[in-house]
This record gives sequence, C-alpha cells and structure tokens, in this order.
Amino acid sequence: MKLLVVDDQSPVGEIISRIAQQSGWDAIHTVSAEKVDDILRAEKVDVLLIDYAIDGNPRSSKNGLAIVSALRERGIAIPVIMFSGWPDLIDKKRARELGILRVLEKPLSIQELRHALAEAKKQSLDETPSPKA
Repeated sequence: MKLLVVDDQSPVGEIISRIAQQSGWDAIHTVSAEKVDDILRAEKVDVLLIDYAIDGNPRSSKNGLAIVSALRERGIAIPVIMFSGWPDLIDKKRARELGILRVLEKPLSIQELRHALAEAKKQSLDETPSPKA
C-alpha cells in the first residue's frame, strides 16, 4: 500500500517515511503542499499523512485542513492522518467532518504512528471495491 507523507520539514518527512516502510508501506514524501495534487494524480495513493502547519506557520490559512477540505470537495475520499506540533490549534470538529482518522501530536510516538497507519490501512482496504467475478 502506498502512503503519501506531506511535511515541510524534510528530515521529519523522511523519518516518518522510513518508519512506514519498516511497517510494509511504500512511502513517498513531499515538502510541498502544492505537489499533493500532482502526486495524487500520478500515483495510486492509499493513505495521506499530512502536517497541519504544512508551510511552517500553524496560523496560516493554507494548512493541512484546507488541503484535505479541497481534496474532499473534489471527491477524493482517501483516508487521512494529520499530525502537528500545535494540535490545540486544529479545529477538531472540522477534522472529524472531513473524515480525518486521527490527529497525532509531534513529536510522534512510533507506536502511535504505526497504530494509526494500521487503522488507515484497514479503512482503505474496507473502502476499496472488490473486483467483480
């Protein structure tokens, strides 16, 4: 299964990608919110793991929630896990409305990350249509 990790801090995204790969994921990482659409068009991504403060500013209107909202408006129902160093700034109600599975707090717990990825994998597999016989 393919995981797209979006974090503006390259070392953080690379570490998360390596942890995911150790758990059997095909993980790719981008530091750019603008590249999310291109990647989702070019690749079959099963789960999105995105930083809330994607441009480094937790109070920016161009945050992870805004990106997920734009995806949902276009009918992209990919399972999403969000993470942040400022979890108290995230509108939890809006996150639930957008179907975000979990909001993880930085620094990430490896165990919690792996648990959230397992949950997202299950949801992705449950939502994938079965091939017709």
